[in-house]
Amino acid sequence: MKTNLLEATIEDIGSKNSINNFYPFSTKDDRYNKVFSFNEIIGLFISDISNKELDTFDENTFKEKCLKQFEDLINDSSYDNVIEEIYFSENRLTLDSLLVYQTYKASPKSKKIFEIFKQLNSKKDLDINFESNVNFIERIILDELKSNLKSKPSKSTSSSYLTFLEPLFNKDLKFISKNKHYFTQNIEKFFELYLFIYCSQLALNLKPNINALEEPRARDLYFILNHEKVSVERKKIMDNGYSNLYERAKYIFPYLSLLSVLSNVSNEEDLRLYDLVGKFDNNSTDIEVIDAFNIKFRKAKKLALSLLNSESIEKALDSLLNSAYEQFRDNCVVDRKNALDKYIKAFEKQVAKAFLQTRGRAGKILVLDQDTIVLLTNIAIGDKKKLRFQDLLKELKERGICFDSKSQNELLELFERIGNIERKSDSGDAVYVKTTI
Repeated sequence: MKTNLLEATIEDIGSKNSINNFYPFSTKDDRYNKVFSFNEIIGLFISDISNKELDTFDENTFKEKCLKQFEDLINDSSYDNVIEEIYFSENRLTLDSLLVYQTYKASPKSKKIFEIFKQLNSKKDLDINFESNVNFIERIILDELKSNLKSKPSKSTSSSYLTFLEPLFNKDLKFISKNKHYFTQNIEKFFELYLFIYCSQLALNLKPNINALEEPRARDLYFILNHEKVSVERKKIMDNGYSNLYERAKYIFPYLSLLSVLSNVSNEEDLRLYDLVGKFDNNSTDIEVIDAFNIKFRKAKKLALSLLNSESIEKALDSLLNSAYEQFRDNCVVDRKNALDKYIKAFEKQVAKAFLQTRGRAGKILVLDQDTIVLLTNIAIGDKKKLRFQDLLKELKERGICFDSKSQNELLELFERIGNIERKSDSGDAVYVKTTI
């Protein structure tokens, strides 16, 4: 890598900024309507774990083939309209099978987002039931669909940028997939939740600079229940809630676009920022390599030049990260702040929107609704069937989801209403939360 950095030219670095890996959104995604489809993402996921894909699929041709088979079995043609209305309404196949998701043609954006989940997922042996208790009509449709599925080669992929999240994602996915009905009902919410967890934890692990050069870990992010009132006096909500996350999200684009440059010039596709310190010795020669590259980077990005004489590898890398962000600051000699603003708005509208509410003076607050809390509770408890309430909070914290004391009391009241609380005694330590599955 050292040699590649020394030999890199200003042209190799380039003036444009883009992210090649680990984050799927861009300035074009600054819009309120979804630029992706969870149905398409789920279809890609089902295809990946089953190693099957639809070679070509035309809804009308598929429907005609199925209806022809029904005609051969059912002499009464009056049933045709009923069958078509139930299973092929609006040229969309409706069937109780996860294989149906593969009929959705994935857009480029859905494919980019799926890569995030593919990097998180290492479980190819999930016990997912793609079949269902079908009647003979549904069996014909399902068999016809399966006849269109072709084997596809399994492609290797890099691991996730957030290594701490991989075992949690896989554990949660394996547990939820055991119950076909619950999995089918909650698979979209599961992916929506983990997309937010991934993107928010990515942001929290990139800034301040020292975070970006460390192995990622779960960072605290505070939520309230969506029916709660909130005030500015709730310090954890104010200091470690959405306003803090929004400030940290500013660094995703600058830092990961720098990572893309470093990956390109070093020919290391799986490179991460926190790998960098280990690739250099803390001596004057290696420090000069990074400082020299920093100068070329600043020239390529048309930033003001200054003498660099870093004291350590960490300081040199820190300075390079500062250069990556400087081009997006207010009053910078190059005007790229508008692009950064669009990236942040894309984060808010495409990732965080489902978890946001505006609450008066408190501003935008992260909230969780009852369905999401129940889903989180069930996957955190997993196969244990029940957990002490304090242990449940620790499990959620491992996923970066935290509650202050007031919200914890609201959680207990919610669980009481649902009926999944078990009290061994009046002591708070003896309160257990049971799974609802």
